[in-house]
Amino acid sequence: MLKPKPKLKERHLEIFRVVMATNSLTAAARHLGLSQPNLSIAIKRLEDQLGVALFARISGRMVPTEEALLILKEVEHVHQQSEMLSDVVYAIAQGKGSTFRFGATPSLGMRLLPKALRQLQLKGTASTYYCDSLSQRDIRDYLLFGQGACVATIAEVEDPLLETVKIGEAKLVCVVPAHHALASRSSVTPRDLAGETLISFAAATTHGLYIDETFHRWGAVRETSVFVHFVEAALAYVAEGIGITILDTFSAMDCTANGLVAIPVENSVAIPAYVHSCRLRPRPSAAGVLIEELRILAASASSS
Repeated sequence: MLKPKPKLKERHLEIFRVVMATNSLTAAARHLGLSQPNLSIAIKRLEDQLGVALFARISGRMVPTEEALLILKEVEHVHQQSEMLSDVVYAIAQGKGSTFRFGATPSLGMRLLPKALRQLQLKGTASTYYCDSLSQRDIRDYLLFGQGACVATIAEVEDPLLETVKIGEAKLVCVVPAHHALASRSSVTPRDLAGETLISFAAATTHGLYIDETFHRWGAVRETSVFVHFVEAALAYVAEGIGITILDTFSAMDCTANGLVAIPVENSVAIPAYVHSCRLRPRPSAAGVLIEELRILAASASSS
């Protein structure tokens, strides 16, 4: 059985590269911070280990042998691969070479989340993003089965396997066309909306529960003319002049761009916003960055 050859030391290969690059023991020793005698010893040890001469002295010059030139080609190839590997590892550690997948329900996914994602993009948090739009009933399975890292929503999810972080609070606003009679009001009450065509949500939905609780504070009963499932549909119908709607502050962000006005509803209930993740797996650093950006944006939206 052949005796296994000892592995080459990285330091010896580094010395070899520098000597090959400088063609001078003096210059190589200076670059490596070694004395010239110690450098000569290191080269001799490498030659002994390989069983081949790497350099010949011709007219006082260090001339690499044919074997040395062939070895250098392979050493440089491995060195370049090592440098690339180092860059890739650092990029992954910094999130720049990673994929970040997350979800959101429409209330946060329409405006708040795109603004947060823009900040993640500017920071180079990940190289690729997957943004999934979810209904409330999909949140638990999405997280438990590892389809995404986290979900941003105003919906509470009671499950011991899920971790919940609160990112802020919204209030209810009444969204009307800019030309509507209520558009100039600084605030409205549920009683002010009597007789209006209300575009709204079923009582059992997240928005429906918050709206009904606010109406009950005023001793009023919500009368819905057009039922919708998603906030984007409610906004689209208002923009079409079909009626008015009541949404959370986050859903109505930047609605003026579509010719709409969001009017605060007096004595509105507080609507918490959350980011849910699964306790069974580590939360990626990108999710932490997303949470912080959402907190900043939520605070700004609530104060405006």
